[in-house]
Amino acid sequence: MKLQFTLLLLFTAWLVPAGSAYAQVSNPSGDLTPVQNEDIWAQTLKGNHFNEFWTYQFYLNNDLTVHITFSVANFGSLKSPVSGVQISVDRLNGEIYQLSREYDLDYLVQDRENFMFRNRDQRELYFIGELPKEHRVRIHTSKDGVEYDIDLSMHNIQHGIKWDDGIYLIGDEKVGIYTHIPYASVSGYVSVDGHRQDVSGSVFMDHTFQNETTTRLIDSAYRFINHQDSRNWDILYFMDPDRGSEDLTIGHYISSRNGKKKVKGVTSITRSEKSRAFGDNIASTLTLELSDGEQITLSRTADSEKFSVLGELGRIARAVARRFLGGEVIHYRGEGNLELEDGSVSDGYYHFMVVD
Repeated sequence: MKLQFTLLLLFTAWLVPAGSAYAQVSNPSGDLTPVQNEDIWAQTLKGNHFNEFWTYQFYLNNDLTVHITFSVANFGSLKSPVSGVQISVDRLNGEIYQLSREYDLDYLVQDRENFMFRNRDQRELYFIGELPKEHRVRIHTSKDGVEYDIDLSMHNIQHGIKWDDGIYLIGDEKVGIYTHIPYASVSGYVSVDGHRQDVSGSVFMDHTFQNETTTRLIDSAYRFINHQDSRNWDILYFMDPDRGSEDLTIGHYISSRNGKKKVKGVTSITRSEKSRAFGDNIASTLTLELSDGEQITLSRTADSEKFSVLGELGRIARAVARRFLGGEVIHYRGEGNLELEDGSVSDGYYHFMVVD
């Protein structure tokens, strides 16, 4: 119970920026810039509060998807700082497998010489390799008698990017978003509970961080990824702070067409329609206004996964956690599409994070 509650705090903290619910929000300005080697490392780790996430989304053959998120967090007097990893494997042997682990932050290994980030020495939970030359994610652990053995190596890695300095603002709170892998090819294997599959496909990875966590919530956050090939892809990522009816957002839409990249800010949600997913009523269609005035539409087309660490707790523990946190964060994943103002449509994958 302790582990699940802690990890719920960890993943909820990403959606809890400081600042008034009605404070100003702003995106970066200027051009896309390349990430640097030092950008891969934890940008926080100091102060009484911080939280940071490295989120990998693997899109593999046979409709298999794998999501792996490494993290660090400090909740001040609540508990000691920790690092963690959360793993989701969907459609392996027709099942969904989910696993969470955490360790005291003192065990965290950031081996700059070998470009390795490891939750704990001697544990096979790490990513390694100097981007964009090479990169690998390795998971080998077990929980409740279920063994997870994942080894995924990346090649043809497109150079990481950030919008200007990669810093977005909600009030006085800085939110960092770096895209370390907009697109890469991937190969290796995924094995869970004795079911092994050799895989190939593509991968996206972004890195988010902030230095404060308070009780003021974000309503929701949204990712959409479309991978056609290394020169043609779409990245949509935005957050909707709790701002009443204003629906102003921070985030970006980055596209690559034949290798030419463009970035536009996601400034507001102008229309939202909802439909049922896993018994919940969540956004099915969102019309968004971009910084140049263009209107684009994000839609869910098929739902494959719902996840909340809080949902794994017992009734009493869940009630206590909800009261402490002011709600719970529900992750929804599946297929979706993005329609641009010119009528062109990109098919890809959505990841919605909704505070209930």
